[in-house]
Amino acid sequence: MRRFWISIAIAAGLLVAASVASLANGSAPVPAGDALRAVLDPGSVDATTAMIVRSIRAPRLVTAVVVGWALALAGLCFQSLLRNPLASEYTLGVSSGAALGAVATVLVGVAGALAVPTGAFIGAMATIAVVLFIAHASFSFETTSTILAGIVFTSLANAALSLMLTLIAPDELQSFFFWFLGSFASAEWGMVGPVAAVVAVLSLVLMGHAWHMNAISVNEELAEQVGISVTRSKLVLYGVASLLTATVVTLAGTIGFVGLVVPHVARLAVGVDNRRLIPLAAISGAALCVISDLVARTLLAPNELPVGVVTAFIGVPVFVSLMRRRGR
Repeated sequence: MRRFWISIAIAAGLLVAASVASLANGSAPVPAGDALRAVLDPGSVDATTAMIVRSIRAPRLVTAVVVGWALALAGLCFQSLLRNPLASEYTLGVSSGAALGAVATVLVGVAGALAVPTGAFIGAMATIAVVLFIAHASFSFETTSTILAGIVFTSLANAALSLMLTLIAPDELQSFFFWFLGSFASAEWGMVGPVAAVVAVLSLVLMGHAWHMNAISVNEELAEQVGISVTRSKLVLYGVASLLTATVVTLAGTIGFVGLVVPHVARLAVGVDNRRLIPLAAISGAALCVISDLVARTLLAPNELPVGVVTAFIGVPVFVSLMRRRGR
């Protein structure tokens, strides 16, 4: 337990430090103290600084926290259900399926505030159904075939997305392409608030099923013997992980490696008990996305990199290192 709280403290400290740096740095850097005062007491700083921090950087920061939190939990959930370290919303094609649903909704012209999120959720759930069908898996599956089916469907969904992007007006293409690679540039309070509420509720549902995830990841027959309805729990957990992915995609596009790498790092720190993994992975995923967004905004300033590119450059070496460590 002591190791768990130390890990939580380190992850939370990293998140706080990265958050302060994110508020202070950008195209117009401000002192860290002024950035904090702009959030806590906007009247104590000049109007320009308060506007930059509160209206631009703060919603972007909260968006990065929510996205990283949700992606880490989705990846952890998929890895527990499939008992495969390569499982994540990205490798299973759920991110691409959600993006495909969101873009299709826009191109068809469906109106309404919930149209795009609904399209993304339908795309995410349809992806899971298709991947399981391709793998001949139902709810008792061989995990390697499921991962392979997810990779195949990801390629298909990305091809379909590329085709759809050719139908978008040239003046809108750049913003769509940037969104597709992952970006927090369009973050607004009106968008991130509802998404944060959804992610919070889903996180509580996932935490409530932590023991079920533990039992299923060990042995499904044993889980049934101790009174867990494996089929029902899987339906709930697949729905939660897919909805987490869909809400993130509508907010920030497709961002890879967060859901793949963060759960592995968390397991190295606290073991395999999902009751401890869930909070640690959530905080660590939030910290990773905040750091990635900070790098994306400052590395080639005034130009901005897609966040998905930065997470890939961070995630690949970390994952390779974890594989080498696992091999030893």
